[in-house]
Amino acid sequence: MKSIKKPIVIVGAGFGGMTVASNLKRLNPCLPILVVDSEAQFIFKPLMYEVLSEELSMWETAPEFSNIFSNLGITFLRNCLTKIRFDEKILEFSDDLNIDYECLILCTGSLSSNFSVKGVDENCYFFNNLNDLKKLKSFLQQFQNDKIKKNLFVIGAGPSGVEIACKINDIYKNKFDISVVERSNEILGRNKIFNREEAEKALERRKINVLLNSTVQEISDKKISILDDSEIKDLDQDIVIWTAGVKPNLPYIDEQVTQKDGRILVNENFQIDNCVNSFAIGDISIIKGMEDLPLTAQVAMQQGNHLAKNIELLFQEKELLPFNFEDNGEMISLGIGEASISALGVTLSGKLAFEARRLIYASKMPDISKSLKSTASWLFQKKSTINNFINKKP
Repeated sequence: MKSIKKPIVIVGAGFGGMTVASNLKRLNPCLPILVVDSEAQFIFKPLMYEVLSEELSMWETAPEFSNIFSNLGITFLRNCLTKIRFDEKILEFSDDLNIDYECLILCTGSLSSNFSVKGVDENCYFFNNLNDLKKLKSFLQQFQNDKIKKNLFVIGAGPSGVEIACKINDIYKNKFDISVVERSNEILGRNKIFNREEAEKALERRKINVLLNSTVQEISDKKISILDDSEIKDLDQDIVIWTAGVKPNLPYIDEQVTQKDGRILVNENFQIDNCVNSFAIGDISIIKGMEDLPLTAQVAMQQGNHLAKNIELLFQEKELLPFNFEDNGEMISLGIGEASISALGVTLSGKLAFEARRLIYASKMPDISKSLKSTASWLFQKKSTINNFINKKP
């Protein structure tokens, strides 16, 4: 085993970073591991919709990084990476702190992308982090007692757009006239057919308008301009929620690092070309020959698990193993108390799917504290069908 004196530094503590850190520590408890993130709390994004609807509390889905990593015996630093000096293996941070590393893992995730549409940043709400959640919830609550329906637009009919549209409809019944705007010809275009069909039914039951083949041109404080069938329509809006897409949250990268479509190009072992002992996983990376991998928690976690094994092989001076993605299926929330699951040939929808989804995600939390276990424990008393999904986690 190669002697390790400098730390393995993991920049970004999302699903990928959390997984690689915990698995590395499990494989080799003696490894010095430092995890750095600009935030203080882990964001379990798939359950943010349940926090919005108050089916879950904020503290249940956003544990403190300091608690998570101290329990794992891993050092955590809250800071912002400003520059990487790959040749010297030195990281520069925002408060003039420099850190040497033995091995670097970049997994800084993604940010909302406005696709250069005028008015998005100034006039839209987002749903990517805890701050977005708090701002949106605070704004929506002011309409709780309003008797006149407000026009609410959700831009993007991917999982996030569909989930948030259904949740808001169920929370604020008859308070909003909700429209989902999608530039392609179908919702959930990259998702499982079963989940897409269940989502279409859920939107139809809730009388949520779906505007397909529609492209947003501009958003002002009162209007939204949409191109539909070669015709531009200016529609009144009271709130617009932007879920149309994301972009990589890249730190400063030298020219020596090859990029593709704004992401770091890596080989099948997650190695960055021309950078010794440097790796990238998750939303900021793109694997040669595997460009179509979805930007999901499932992918990031599988990559984190595989990279942990490869780094252990690296320090044992053994050959690294190529990554292969295993599609375990997907789950989607469809309003309060309802969901759809399509996983490993099994499909399930409705209330039982919602309970199974909650249980599966509870088991995936990085630090299931006693209080979280207590909150989730009622799920274990449900019908035995749920147990069949435990080993089939999407």
